[in-house]
Amino acid sequence: MPKRVDHEEKRRDLAEALFRIASTRGLQSVTLRAVAAEAGVSMFQIQYYFPTKEEMLRHAWQRITELGAERAGQRIAEAMRTGDERAVMRACLLAVLPTDERSRMLCAVQIAYFALDVTRGSQAPDQQAMMPYLVRLLVDQLGLARKRDRVPSHLDLQLEADALATMTAGLLSAMLVDAYDAKQAEEIVDYRLGQLFSA
Repeated sequence: MPKRVDHEEKRRDLAEALFRIASTRGLQSVTLRAVAAEAGVSMFQIQYYFPTKEEMLRHAWQRITELGAERAGQRIAEAMRTGDERAVMRACLLAVLPTDERSRMLCAVQIAYFALDVTRGSQAPDQQAMMPYLVRLLVDQLGLARKRDRVPSHLDLQLEADALATMTAGLLSAMLVDAYDAKQAEEIVDYRLGQLFSA
């Protein structure tokens, strides 16, 4: 009996091949032929799943966001169970940072997509939703903390959340070039949260 092909698993495998190329050589090196070679499949196979490079890039970005949400979701869910807004915010901020080889690769691919947006126009429409989602989570948690008098009442919650998200984006980039390690980044996040929750 012929082996049943799991098409979604195959698309995920091809996305992983794209990630390996993009994380080391940038998205400019990603072609259908290069991904086929990296994945060890024929051009016919890759074109069956992705007739064009643009479709492949879109699918890979969707996969990146899925993987990021899975990773962050687990950490945030654990923090939510504590009922501690500071712990939830800390989990939100640290979850997006590259702390191991896998997350480092995925963050490098995200940066490659951002660079493509800057130089060629948006290739991944969902990309713009990523930062606002993090910011909304932070605003919600700051609002809850303010109701409990855990942060100063005069804070502009939106600006504080924007500043935290921007700080984390900067840390992500700095960690990829080894300007900071995971421990230093954690200390920076904790220092900033300590300032907010000093009320």
